[in-house]
Amino acid sequence: MTVYADAVFVLNLIVNYLLLRTSARLGGAAIRNKRLLCGALLGAAYAVAVYLPGLRWLSAFPVKLLCAAGMIVLAFGRRRGALRQAAVFGGMTLALCGAVYGVELLKGGQLRYRADALFYPVTFFSLLLTAAAVSLACRLLLPKLTFAADSILPVTLRLRGRCVHLNALRDSGNTLCDPVSGESVLTVYWQAVRPLFPLALSAEDVISPANLALRLKDYAPRLIPYRAVGVSSGLLLAFPCEITLNNQTKTGLVALSPTPVSERGAYEALTGGTRYA
Repeated sequence: MTVYADAVFVLNLIVNYLLLRTSARLGGAAIRNKRLLCGALLGAAYAVAVYLPGLRWLSAFPVKLLCAAGMIVLAFGRRRGALRQAAVFGGMTLALCGAVYGVELLKGGQLRYRADALFYPVTFFSLLLTAAAVSLACRLLLPKLTFAADSILPVTLRLRGRCVHLNALRDSGNTLCDPVSGESVLTVYWQAVRPLFPLALSAEDVISPANLALRLKDYAPRLIPYRAVGVSSGLLLAFPCEITLNNQTKTGLVALSPTPVSERGAYEALTGGTRYA
């Protein structure tokens, strides 16, 4: 059997990207095309590597799992919601396998046996078109698991040469703003922005924002009053930061939430108000 490495690479790159992108939409994750492409590239490189001389051991099941895990991490990051995205990606992969099997049955394809495995000799364009059809059908017929369309946004925060990438929920009910300027404040779970600071932060620090403000005095911190369900009044520590959201980069305030803003880790920040609507 002749295997063309370039065809295998291109086919797996496109199919993996379609599966990852559809998984992101269904799982309520922000779509970061560069990250999705990196995950697809890893899967495509693995698909070619298993055919290279001396690398047949890569086809072992544990290695396949490691490759899939690497694709998930590259595409969605090491977040709490990554496990859910992995489950959605697995479901999408199974759906594609079932669709390919059904298409070949309708075409009258002949089942073959080679190297202790059963397979259909699927053509390049047949698999590509089937993957595109499955992706389109899932996008049109299946809702997101949790959130409305385009409610999860990718956010990048930069502070003094340090950078973090987050997912933010577009929350129209979030009216947190700076009482001095009236500008909207981006609310972020404190653990998600720890890499922005050179000093170690703990949950106890964030619970005592006045004391933390003294430790972070070089970052021009502010105390923002807020109200929430079950909290009649309180203070959040906020600091000015370069925020990239909706393809716009501005300097705004980022407030540290002492508790997670998402129960299942699908996002780490909340937008809202007038500035980030």
